[in-house]
Amino acid sequence: MPVKILEFVFFLCKTLLILFFLLPCFCMFSEPEVTIINRIAPEVLVQNPSFNGTVWNTVLRYGEATSPRPCMRGEGSVHFKKLDTYSYCRNQSRYSLIDSICMCDSTWVSPDTDIIDQTPIWFNYKTISATDADRGFFLIELTEDNMEQDFSVPGPYGH
Repeated sequence: MPVKILEFVFFLCKTLLILFFLLPCFCMFSEPEVTIINRIAPEVLVQNPSFNGTVWNTVLRYGEATSPRPCMRGEGSVHFKKLDTYSYCRNQSRYSLIDSICMCDSTWVSPDTDIIDQTPIWFNYKTISATDADRGFFLIELTEDNMEQDFSVPGPYGH
């Protein structure tokens, strides 16, 4: 009889050990996977999109998407930085900071070339609608009519 008890204890310990190592795998499969795609405009770049604690350290051109990554469950907005490249180039050429672009409608050249900074300013934005990510795969599209400036993070503002 003691041999059967030892076999049962060994079986129970082995089963608990296997379950202990498999438990993280089950939790991993229950987390939602999210992909974010830039559909704002061809001239707009999106930098470092984030959703529910997951940050993609990348810059997305129009039509590009992030790789699918697991994130925490729950409802949330996508936070990102945005740069309008056309507006940036127009302002640079307006103050004659870019030689290769000319303003054909004007010959005015600013005497103060420090008005516009040489490095572009990325403004903080977030989606207006929230996505409820529970389980499965979620494709979140960033569009021009579904974004607003994000004042929950430090500036720059005024764009």
